[in-house]
Amino acid sequence: MRVAALVATEAVSGPGRQLTALVGALRGAGIDSLIIGLHRSGRAPSAFARFLSEAGVAHCIVEDRGPVDWRVARQVQTVLERWQPSVVQTHSYKATAILYALRTLRTPWPWVGFYHGYTTEDFKARCYHWIDRQLLRTADRVVVMSREQARAFRHCGSRVQVIDNAVLGRAPAGNASEPLSLDVLDDGLPRPMLGVVGRLSPEKGVDVFLDACALLARKGIAFGAVIAGDGPERVRLQARSGRLDLESRVRFVGQVSNVDLLYKRLDLLVLPSRSEGLPNTLLEAFHADVPVVAAAVGAVPDVVGSSLAARLVSPGSPAALAEAIELALAHGDSTEAAAARAAVVERFSLERRLAAHLRLYRDLLDERAHRAN
Repeated sequence: MRVAALVATEAVSGPGRQLTALVGALRGAGIDSLIIGLHRSGRAPSAFARFLSEAGVAHCIVEDRGPVDWRVARQVQTVLERWQPSVVQTHSYKATAILYALRTLRTPWPWVGFYHGYTTEDFKARCYHWIDRQLLRTADRVVVMSREQARAFRHCGSRVQVIDNAVLGRAPAGNASEPLSLDVLDDGLPRPMLGVVGRLSPEKGVDVFLDACALLARKGIAFGAVIAGDGPERVRLQARSGRLDLESRVRFVGQVSNVDLLYKRLDLLVLPSRSEGLPNTLLEAFHADVPVVAAAVGAVPDVVGSSLAARLVSPGSPAALAEAIELALAHGDSTEAAAARAAVVERFSLERRLAAHLRLYRDLLDERAHRAN
């Protein structure tokens, strides 16, 4: 068995880290994998390509000259024809569109399309994600991150499968200057320390978190907060923080490669998202044994269940989020909550994800063989 994965990203995202870890696990199971990445022509080498090289993952970078450069589909086809995979899987809109185009040329490879969720920062992004969902309907299998996402693809019937993200090991060392950027957490910010980690786009709900912080500040509750990540909403969110008079309490520290450094400094991780699949941030916080307050979206309720692993609140409500944060800070952590987090870490292991992928590939290939006979 040989697995090729087509990925249209230049950043080291959560899905990219999950895929890289999966490829390593597949290699341990004796399965060759190749990651085909797209790189916009004229830009500096991507962080994701460097990440793959450092991880020792076999990969090939295809030049992409822009949104309407469909020559990239032919280039991808050439790579696949030379490598001859048993299965091809896609991650993100552009990768989905390329495999869809190749299917119209009757290419032979079984296709597994992954749906990781969506962003809503502008009309273009919403259009891309709508097209992604429509094209994924033609894949042989659609893999989603939560039961909520599976309902969005219920028209695909048994071709839809939920495969959970895995709790990953330690992050790479990252940029050596990062400890300096995180020193601001020890310089003037009050304790206890709250943290939000993720892309700064509307669906992540960082504006809801800031409004909750303002409510806590008005009640005289002591806290500091760090927002780690970057994205199209950063300028607007920083302006909102200023209007809410939170500048002495909230720091925006940008992208943090080695999140372990950050989690060690947090007393509480807050996940205020409006929508999610299965957020890597949640699993990372559990792995780092950090208490969590999270919006009950995507697979978050499935992960937490009725346990004490995290406090869950309704999404989009600053008042509900502020109340949950206040209770978490007032009551502190407990041995029961720590045990619940450890149980989640064990349940969402990379070994279990590998087993789910192996079943998926074998079922798909067996189905193809049955049709051929």
